[in-house]
Amino acid sequence: MIQLSPGSVKNAAYALERRFCPVEIHCTSRSISIIHSRADLQSAVGILNAMKNYPSLYGAPLSNPIEAKLLLRDPELHWKKGRSAYEAAHAWMNRNTRNNGGMPSSIRALLNEATEWKDAEIVAGFFEHATPLDTHHGPSSNDVLAICRLSEALGVIAVEAKAGEPFGEVVSVWNSTPGKTARLKWACDFFGIDPATSGGLRWQLFHRTASAIIEAKRFHAPRAIMLIHDFSADASWLDDYLAFAKAIGVEGSGAGKLSDRQLVQGVALRLAWVRDGISDG
Repeated sequence: MIQLSPGSVKNAAYALERRFCPVEIHCTSRSISIIHSRADLQSAVGILNAMKNYPSLYGAPLSNPIEAKLLLRDPELHWKKGRSAYEAAHAWMNRNTRNNGGMPSSIRALLNEATEWKDAEIVAGFFEHATPLDTHHGPSSNDVLAICRLSEALGVIAVEAKAGEPFGEVVSVWNSTPGKTARLKWACDFFGIDPATSGGLRWQLFHRTASAIIEAKRFHAPRAIMLIHDFSADASWLDDYLAFAKAIGVEGSGAGKLSDRQLVQGVALRLAWVRDGISDG
């Protein structure tokens, strides 16, 4: 049985075409429909639309990296060796051991540099987790969202996996509609910066970092990390990352570094950049 999130109707059709039946669509913690055919899928769409305002805290146990493929918006495009989604799934499922707290050893080693994150253990993890921002339209899709148990509290890690891709468009290009202008104002207010100075920054870094803080507040976690998991041969687009860190007042950022703490919206935020080689699988 394949379990998919409520945003994965397209992927349910993909699964049916390949005879992965039945498909179970989940919303939050309970099953809402068992799909055996396209007719069933169409009837489920109405249920999913009616439940679209439910918190996106869904998930399903995964035992093999290939199971993460069906959670992707476009599995055929993104599920390729050397691409970020493929490498992230293999890294977080094949390179994690109990000794590393359920995370890749490279990430555990970096987190241990901060006293409050030392020996962190994952208690729940989600691939392709959608975090609503200022509205439920156009959420931020985290490649991995990890809820961690720290020594005295919980911490949240929002992962942006990269394999040479840029961090989306710069704000001056992305900000092309009134709706985007409103969202940009929200994001800049969120981080306490002036929208007029944000044109050269990459929009993806805004919403991925905001998602780490939003999810931390949802889980009543006082600490959060926005982590770049880089699988490229070189630290691609590092200058954009550093420019964003500077803009929001985070010091000590860099490739292979865990930044200093910066309080944002009442959450102690750090930025991190970890580089790993591509998988053997």
